[in-house]
Amino acid sequence: MSISCITLKECYRISLFFRSEFCGRECYLRRINRYISLIKSFYYNHFTNRVSIGSGTNWQRNFVIQCVTGKVKIGKKCFFNNGCSLNCKDEIIIGDHCLFGENVKMYDHNHVYHDISKPIAGQGFTTAPIRIGNNCWIGSNVTILKGVEIGDNTIIGANCLIYKSIPASSIVTLSQELTIRRRVDS
Repeated sequence: MSISCITLKECYRISLFFRSEFCGRECYLRRINRYISLIKSFYYNHFTNRVSIGSGTNWQRNFVIQCVTGKVKIGKKCFFNNGCSLNCKDEIIIGDHCLFGENVKMYDHNHVYHDISKPIAGQGFTTAPIRIGNNCWIGSNVTILKGVEIGDNTIIGANCLIYKSIPASSIVTLSQELTIRRRVDS
């Protein structure tokens, strides 16, 4: 089978084979998963016009790009940690040298839900692009919603929900305080 005719289903079958074949050998499994990710990115880069990934960009396990109708452009030398996902129906643009912690999620769309006589799943979506500047660090478990623009050199702390634009050179943290009380015997 030549690389030009491999499909994503075949990539999945290959990954299942290697997972069952090398079950106790974590080292081999990591290497095989990395190769499968490279094959998938090659497929996306060369056989669709929807996803563009810059040189030197790297990712860990369970990185997912879900892009059926939109376009995703990822800059050079970005890093995506375990469990990141980009869910695109419009456009997601990520600049160069960006770092993403574990489980960062991006959604450039939201369900329409105004007509109560119809199921929500059948009402469609509203969309707006997401743009992330250069040299940004997005912490673990951050969710970025539609229409957000994040300026260059911005840091977003863990567990933040980003629903509005952030200016360049900003630091965003979750303002909820951690309360610690001493346990007292009654």
